[in-house]
Amino acid sequence: MEYANELQGIKKEEEASGDTMTPVERRDVLDDDSNSSSQPPQKKNRVTPDQAIFNYLYQQKQNDLLQLMFDEETRVEYTNKVEQMGAAMPQIQRMYAYYCRNKPVKKEVVEESSDLRRGTVKIETAVETIRALEHAVRDSQQQQVTNPRRSARLRARSLVKKPDVVGVEDEKSSNEDPKQQSTPREDGPIHLNDCAVLILNVPARTITRANKSKEAQEANDRADVRRKKERVKDSRKVQFSSDQAIFYYFHERKRSDVLDAIFDGETRQEYVNKVKEVRCERPSIMRMYAHWRRIELKKTIKNGMEIWKCQVCKEEKKANGALKLLTHIGTHEGISYACIVEGCGSFLKPYSFRAHLRKIHGFRADQLEQQQYHKLRVMEKSFYIEARTKMNNYFPPEAFLRFDRNVSKKAQFEDPNCRECGLVVKMDASTPSAPPFDAHGLIYNFVKRRNPRLLLEMFGKERCRELEQRDHLYDKNTLKSMVEAYKKSKRPTEGDEHSMQKQAEAKGKRTSPSDLKITPQLATFYYLYERKRRVVLEAIFDEETRKEFTSKVEKMGIDMPSILRTYAYWRRIELKKTVKRGIEIWRCQLCEKEIKATGVQDLINHIGTHEGGSCSCLVAGCGKLMKPKYLRNHLMNIHALHADHLDKEQYHKLRRTLESFYKKAKTQRNKYFPPEAFLRFDDKKMSNKNLLEDPKCRECGQMVHAETTRRLHVAQHLNLLYKCVVDGCEFRADPIRLVDHLSKNHLKKVAQLTAEELFELKRIRVVFKKVMDNELHKFFPYKEDIPAGPFRDLL
Repeated sequence: MEYANELQGIKKEEEASGDTMTPVERRDVLDDDSNSSSQPPQKKNRVTPDQAIFNYLYQQKQNDLLQLMFDEETRVEYTNKVEQMGAAMPQIQRMYAYYCRNKPVKKEVVEESSDLRRGTVKIETAVETIRALEHAVRDSQQQQVTNPRRSARLRARSLVKKPDVVGVEDEKSSNEDPKQQSTPREDGPIHLNDCAVLILNVPARTITRANKSKEAQEANDRADVRRKKERVKDSRKVQFSSDQAIFYYFHERKRSDVLDAIFDGETRQEYVNKVKEVRCERPSIMRMYAHWRRIELKKTIKNGMEIWKCQVCKEEKKANGALKLLTHIGTHEGISYACIVEGCGSFLKPYSFRAHLRKIHGFRADQLEQQQYHKLRVMEKSFYIEARTKMNNYFPPEAFLRFDRNVSKKAQFEDPNCRECGLVVKMDASTPSAPPFDAHGLIYNFVKRRNPRLLLEMFGKERCRELEQRDHLYDKNTLKSMVEAYKKSKRPTEGDEHSMQKQAEAKGKRTSPSDLKITPQLATFYYLYERKRRVVLEAIFDEETRKEFTSKVEKMGIDMPSILRTYAYWRRIELKKTVKRGIEIWRCQLCEKEIKATGVQDLINHIGTHEGGSCSCLVAGCGKLMKPKYLRNHLMNIHALHADHLDKEQYHKLRRTLESFYKKAKTQRNKYFPPEAFLRFDDKKMSNKNLLEDPKCRECGQMVHAETTRRLHVAQHLNLLYKCVVDGCEFRADPIRLVDHLSKNHLKKVAQLTAEELFELKRIRVVFKKVMDNELHKFFPYKEDIPAGPFRDLL
């Protein structure tokens, strides 16, 4: 009652002072002034303070207060608006929080606003605070208002633009008392409607941040700092291309004549500016090749022993990783620390601390006390961090020599069969390293494609002959791939310990060679396009074909297959046209073993010997680990269990294990069996039992040549129809058409079926196979004249 009487008194004072504008009219005036020079704003649901107070009392079901404060017409209007907006209706405590955030008030009110931001102030406290601010409304009515619209707009702007502290930037107040200068400013004349205008103009991100807790705001601040640091790091990164590597090679040797012949003026000036930049990293071509060569060799070697040569003492070091190399660096740097045992006083190299503790003091590192062990670990870590910054001084990428050819003799006397699980674990065979590389090979290939006339002047006649013999090893993508490999893994330098973090790779999908239809014409074009034989290209291909092939080559980039891979792919397709059911012979690129394959399945099974982890047996109590490819044989030989005799859970687990194994092995096919790994077709043809069957059906006389089609034909005669494995589906068909039905109608592949559905599909297939074995020869019997072959003795 008291609050309602005060509001009615305020309205009477406004009418007496001449300010008869309603809250809606005042809001519209402010919107017109602020948007006069811009486009007309879109219609939005504006909320006035009266509506906010009505919403609060409406939610509290204070009907008696609503009747006293608002007339019937206003109550109906506000009720419809509240029901229309629903949850989007702003709460009165939220409006007050935005007001306190943008306009400092008296000391008492500031304390309440800070509590409100911490979430400790209740709704009733916010309402009481708004009531306490109504004295500002009464004060404003006592002043003479000459221009109500202009004064309302100025008051709304002063809420944001007026400084929070009085006298800080004002020169006139410099002589005042410091205590008075640092006090918050007093509230000026203001209407509640002006507060609403200010609240509605607050940006959305400010509103979201004001409603968050203190912990969430601190987390956002830390994330902003982290993103800012990442942007600074990205700004310091300089892109370094293969052309820049060539430019830096000649620029370092001051071969301006070669640079003028290869690069135009604009490109030279751009590269010169990049060379002058302090932050630009300029690795030499030899270093990039050495890094790329080691990575490529390591793809075919598992756990190989690397041999490096120290650039200071010229000693060759065998290392399985960076640990031994860092230990050798410590012998040159002379880094030493005092022994951690009290009373010893010995100064030792960090890498010899453990041996010193074992030989002199008689205990191992795991027997140290907690403080001593922590001190030892901190000492070793600091040593390795410091030694790693010196890595490029002693063991740069070009210091890598080869992989060790000698296999450990001790491993030859060890039994490869594990006594616990029976898994066979063989040691990887050693692989010879690649031939030595000369940086002139890449330079020769690059200049030959740009300006071949400079070759004799640069290298001489004899040197050109040597380089031409190895020029086929390089193409325009070789140097580019070296640069990409070098960018992904860079060594840290002094004062840059954090540069070892890998850069995030782009997420865009790249075009693979399989996406491009490989033809002899495209292979020939790419061969000549690489060598810049424009005259020959114009004589062989027309302009439209040249544009088409050029766009394909530029789109593929480094993924464009070489002429060797293109020819191998084309050769296998052409040979397969004349050999329909021949056995293919492939050579594994890792173990160089020749594999006879009737399809992709045999190649994937061989890949499983090199890739993929182990899986446990499905039978309870066995627990033997093995490769997934050997799982079926293990169940048959050890447990006498065929896949058809497994229960529901075992069969489902078997299918999931094999699916994951085959999916992973297919991704590694180009690594072990690329197109050039195909050798030939086997001279011995595949025996086909289907040729011994009469293709003419005895029942209807129809000629059926395909083996699968014969079984479907017999199923139609016998009316073999099976219900769909999905619950609720009444579709019936043979097992082959059931799989098509699942993919088309239920959008399910066999691998996506549940355990119950998969087990039911397996049961249908087993029953169908038994029926076909008994009934097929009645419709398609064997021929009377059996040709000579491996099946004569069987019949």
